[in-house]
Amino acid sequence: MDISRRKEPAEASLHMAKRQKVIHHSNMPIPQHDNYTIAWICALPIEIAAARAVLDEIHESLPTHAGDSNTYVLGSIKRHNIVIACLPADQYGIINAANVVTNMKRTFTAIRVGLMVGIGGGVPNKIDLRLGDIVVGTRVMQTDLGKIVRGGQLERTAIPRIPHQLLGTAVSTIRAKHERGPSRVPTILQQKLQGYGYSRPSSRDRLFHATYYHEHPTANCDKCDHSKLVVRSTRLSSDPVIHYGAIASGSQVMKNGIIRDEVARQLDVICFEMEAAGLMDILPCLPIRGICDYSDSHKSKEWQRYAAATAAAYARELLEELPETDAYTCKAFIPSHVQLLSHERRERLLNSLRFEQIDTRRSTIKSAHAKTCRWFLNHPDYKTWLDPAKLTQHHGFLWISGKPGAGKSTIMKFAYLNMKKTHNKRAITASFFFNARGEYLEKSILGMYRSLLLQLLEGYPDLQTVLDDPELVSQSQSACPSLNVLKDLLYNAVSALGRRSFTCFVDALDECDEQQVVDMIQCFEDLAEQSTEKGVPLRICFSSRHYPYIVIQRGIRLTLEHQVGHAEDLEAYVSSRLRIEDPAIVQKILDKAAGVFMWVVLVVDILNREYRRGAMTLKRRLEELPSGLSDLFKDILRRDNENIEELLLCILWILCSKRPLQPREFYHALWSGLVLQGLVDSEIPDVSSTDTGERLDKFHRYVISSSKGLAEVTKSTQPSVQFIHESVRDFLIKDRGLYELWPELGVDWESPSHEKLKQCCNIYITHPAVRASVSVLPPEARANSRTEILNKYPFLEYACQFILYHANATAKSIPQDEFLSSFHIPNWVTINNLFEKFKVREYKLDARLIYILAERGFPELIRTRLKQDPEINVLGERYRYPFFAALASGNKDTVAALLNSPSTIRDGVDITEGLNSRKDLGEYKKRTPLSWSAQNGRIELVKLFLQRGMTINDADRDGQTSLSLASWNGHETVVRLLIDRGADVNARNKDRSTPLLEASANGHEGIARLLIDSGADINVSNQYGSTPLLRASANGHDAVARLLIDRGADVNASNLDGSTPLLEASANGHDA
Repeated sequence: MDISRRKEPAEASLHMAKRQKVIHHSNMPIPQHDNYTIAWICALPIEIAAARAVLDEIHESLPTHAGDSNTYVLGSIKRHNIVIACLPADQYGIINAANVVTNMKRTFTAIRVGLMVGIGGGVPNKIDLRLGDIVVGTRVMQTDLGKIVRGGQLERTAIPRIPHQLLGTAVSTIRAKHERGPSRVPTILQQKLQGYGYSRPSSRDRLFHATYYHEHPTANCDKCDHSKLVVRSTRLSSDPVIHYGAIASGSQVMKNGIIRDEVARQLDVICFEMEAAGLMDILPCLPIRGICDYSDSHKSKEWQRYAAATAAAYARELLEELPETDAYTCKAFIPSHVQLLSHERRERLLNSLRFEQIDTRRSTIKSAHAKTCRWFLNHPDYKTWLDPAKLTQHHGFLWISGKPGAGKSTIMKFAYLNMKKTHNKRAITASFFFNARGEYLEKSILGMYRSLLLQLLEGYPDLQTVLDDPELVSQSQSACPSLNVLKDLLYNAVSALGRRSFTCFVDALDECDEQQVVDMIQCFEDLAEQSTEKGVPLRICFSSRHYPYIVIQRGIRLTLEHQVGHAEDLEAYVSSRLRIEDPAIVQKILDKAAGVFMWVVLVVDILNREYRRGAMTLKRRLEELPSGLSDLFKDILRRDNENIEELLLCILWILCSKRPLQPREFYHALWSGLVLQGLVDSEIPDVSSTDTGERLDKFHRYVISSSKGLAEVTKSTQPSVQFIHESVRDFLIKDRGLYELWPELGVDWESPSHEKLKQCCNIYITHPAVRASVSVLPPEARANSRTEILNKYPFLEYACQFILYHANATAKSIPQDEFLSSFHIPNWVTINNLFEKFKVREYKLDARLIYILAERGFPELIRTRLKQDPEINVLGERYRYPFFAALASGNKDTVAALLNSPSTIRDGVDITEGLNSRKDLGEYKKRTPLSWSAQNGRIELVKLFLQRGMTINDADRDGQTSLSLASWNGHETVVRLLIDRGADVNARNKDRSTPLLEASANGHEGIARLLIDSGADINVSNQYGSTPLLRASANGHDAVARLLIDRGADVNASNLDGSTPLLEASANGHDA
C-alpha cells in the first residue's frame, strides 16, 4: 500500500469536527469507560480527521489507565459509543498497531470489536479496482511471515485471520442492502466531509503496467510514458465502488507492481496495508481501506485524503447496521401459543423456498467411475464423523479439502447418495452444491439456506410449525423470507429435531463469495454447538479447495489428494481407461497428476489419441505435458491453430452468455459468429436430422470438438453447455489464459466479447430465412408456432431476448449508436411477442425503442439513444411512459439514465427511495412523470424533469396540472419550486379547480399563502361554484379560512346550491 506516510497539521482533525454535537458532561450523566464498545483505529492524522467527521457526537475525554499512552477521541454513531485512536506519529506497522489496541483495552475494557479504517494500496489486476474505491477485508494475510527456502526465497506461511462473526453478519446485511439499492457512502461523504479538502481529486486515475517503473524523481506521473498505461473502461459514475476480499498486511511498504502481483496471486488478496495483522489476534477486527494507490512505484499522495474519507464513510454506514447485541444469536424456540396457520399458507412459504436450479449442479456432476470412491465409506475419519459417541469431539463437522479438479464433488455426490439410500425415516440427508457458473441463488448462501431448509421441512413435516412464528414470518407473508429470517428458521427447526438426525453435504464452498462463506460457517458453528449440547445429531460435511482460508474451531479435516484410497482410485481409472499397457507410463501419469483427477482424465484422453495415431511419441508427449492443471489447459488450447475462431466463440459463449445455452442453441450460436467471418456456409444449418448409431449426437460432438475437449453437455432434464470444470474458467479469467491466447481482446475483455455475441444475435434474428419463417406464422396458434419455429431455429429465442443485453454490456467501451439507429424494431417485436408468455407484456409493432430499453433495464443503451433522440416523454405500451416502465422494473440505473443523471443519488438523497417494483408506483396510470412526481412530493425528480424540458403547465390524462396535485397533497417545497419555475397559479383542472382551491380544501395553509402571494385568484370558483373560503370552511380548516379572509376573500360568496362559508362551517359542525 502507499504508505509513504504523510504528516498533517494537528488542527485538521479539529476543523473536521465542527458539524458534530459536542457533549459536555456537566449537563448530563458522565459516560463510563464500559459504555464504549467499538474501537476505531487509524494510522494517519488524515484518517482520524475523517473518522471524527463522520461521528454524530463528540464526547469529552475520560481518564486513561496508568499504562495507557494513547490519546483518544470519544464519540458516537447512532447507538454505538466509539473510541478512536491513532498510531503515534511516524510509527506505523503491525507491532505499533498491536500496542495501540493493547493499551486501549486497558482503559476501555468493554471494547468488543474494532475497525481498522484508513488508506490502502490496491491490486488492480484481480478486479476492476479504481482509486477511491473501498476494500472491506474478509480475510487478513500477514505478508512477512514465512521461512527462507533454497535460493533465498521467502516461503510465506501466513495464517488467515477472519473477522469476527458479529462484524461478518453486519457486512452480510449491508451487502444484501446494497443489492437492492445504492450505498450511503456518497451521501455520507457529502453530508459529513464536504468542504474540508476531502473531496475527490481532479487528477487522473492512472494505472501503469506492472512491469513499468516510475522513472522521474517527481511524485506525479506527468512525465511517465503514457503508452504504458493500462486501457480501462470509463466508469459512468465517480462514486466509489465497494469490494470485498482478502487484505495483505505487513510491516513493509509495497511499491513494486511485479512483486505486488506475485504476492497477490500467492495469498489471493486484493489490497495491501500495514496494520490489520497486528490487531486481529488481540481484538475482533474488520479492516476497511480506501484505495489511494496501486501498490506500485507510481505512488503519490493526491488520493490519500479522499481514500481516507471513503473508508470512513463506509465504516459509518456499517456501524449504522451493526446490532447492539454481543453476537448473532438465533431464537431456539417454537411458539406454542400462536394459532397454527393454514396448510395452504405453509405450502406457499415452502414453495417460495424453491428455485429452478436448486439441484442443477448436483445432477450435472458425473457419477463416480466404477469401483472408485468406495474407500471413503470405510475411512476412519468418515466413521468417526458418523459415530454418535464422537459428536462432542468434532461437533458434527467433516471438511474435505483438495486441489482444483481433485474429485471433491464426485466424492461428495457419492457419499450423499450412499447415505440417502441407507438412512431410515428418522434421518434426513440434505445437500447443496454451490455452482459458480450458475445463477445467483446457485452460488450464494441465500440459495443454500433456502435449499437446506426446504429439504429439512419436507423431510420432517412436523417441523413446519416454525413457519407459524409471527416474530419471524408475518401472517400475511407468502414470499421467500429474508436471509436472516432463513437462518433463524433453520436454527429453530434443527433445535426441534430431538433425537432425529439431520445430515448436510455442502459442496464447493470456494464457488461462493468468501465473505458469505465465513458468515455461514460461523452461524453453523453456533448451530452445531447448541445442537451438541442438546444431543441433536446434526452433521455437516463441507468440501472446498485449499482456499479460501476458513478455519473451523472443531471438526475433522481430510485432504483428498493425501488419501491412499484416492490414489488407488486414480490408478483404477488409468488402468481401465488407458489403451496402453505399460506400467511405466501408468506410474508416470500418477506421479505427475499429484492427486488431481481432472488432470488424469484429460491426459488419458490425450495419450489415447496419440495411441490411435500410431503410438510413436507416447512417452515424449507425456513428458511434454505440464503437471499443473492450468498449464495443461493452456497446452491443450495451444497445441494447434486449427479452428481458432470457433474455439474463441465457444469460450466466449460459455463465459458471457446471459444464461447457459442448450446444445442446439449453442450449435447455431457458433454458426452465427462464424458466418460473419465467412468461415461457414451462409445457410442456417439444419438441426432436425438425427444421428443413428452414434453414442453422442452431432450437437454433443460439436461442443467437444469446438472446445478442444474443455466443454461438455450437462446430463440433466434441461441439458446445457458448460466447461468440464470450474478450473477451466479460473484458467481463462483468474490466470489470464484468455488474454494470453487472444491478446487482441485486451484487459477489458468483456466488452469486445459481448460485442461479438451481440453480432451473433443480430445476424441470426435478421437472417432472411428467419424473418420469412416468422412472417408467415399464424398469430392465433401461439404455442404451436413457438414450438415449430424453435425446432427449426433453436437460437432464435435467446438471440431475441438477449441481443440488447449484450449491446448494453459493451456500450461503455464500444459505441452502439449505429447499432441502435439500424435496429429494426418491428422485426424484434414480432419475434419477442412470439416467445412472450403473457399477453400484457407484449409490445405493439410501433413501440418506441426508448420504452423497450427502459422496461428491459438497459441504462447504457438509453444514454446512447438519448444522444440521438433526447425525448423521453413518449406515450404507449403497458406503463405508458419509459420512466414508469423503468420504475416498475426496479432498475434504478435505468431511471438515472433516463434522467441523464450519473446515479439516482442527488444532493445526498436517493431520488427513487422506496420505489423498488410496480406496486410502489401507486397512482400513476393517468399521470405524466412530472405530475406523478409532484403528486408524490419528489422534488428532485421534479427538478430533473423540468431540466429535461417537460412543460410545466401541461395537464395529464386526469386533467390535473403538476401544481394542482402538489397543492392538493401538501408538498410545499414542490409548490414553491413550480411557482419559481413559472407554473400558472390560476391554471384550472378538469373540474375547473385551481391550486388554491385544492390547498384550501385540504387545509394546507403554507401552500395557500404561497399561492396567494404569487397572484392566485382568492375568489375563484370551481364548476360547483365553491370558492377557496367555502372549501376551507366546509372542511373545518380554520387557519386557512382566517388567511383567506385576511387577504380579502368574499365571506358572502355562495356556491351553486346557495351555500355560503358561514353556512358550510355551521352545517359541518365547525365554529363559525
